Amino acid sequence: LMLTLVLGLLFLGLMMYEYYTLVTHEHFGVNTGVYGSLFFVMTGFHGAHVLGGVVGIGVVLARGMRGQFSAEHHVAVEAVHYYWHFVDVVWIFLFLTIYVLR
Repeated sequence: LMLTLVLGLLFLGLMMYEYYTLVTHEHFGVNTGVYGSLFFVMTGFHGAHVLGGVVGIGVVLARGMRGQFSAEHHVAVEAVHYYWHFVDVVWIFLFLTIYVLR
């Protein structure tokens, strides 16, 4: 979980760096047309969901380190697991749509 948490934060950091680079150096933003609007809205929503997943993973990690989960009591772990993998699958489609097929 710690590795996943770190990689999620790294993803968010790289995404913020990409936004900064696109806006300041490439002069590409929300107002540059339909593609710009879709790019920032779609990746922004995804980034918000990644942030939610990172928070969820952090909570599960902290609770797990306190021994609050067992074979009978693990609903939070399972919920965060499904949420994180849903966000993963969405990223595959976003990446293909935005970066590969454009």
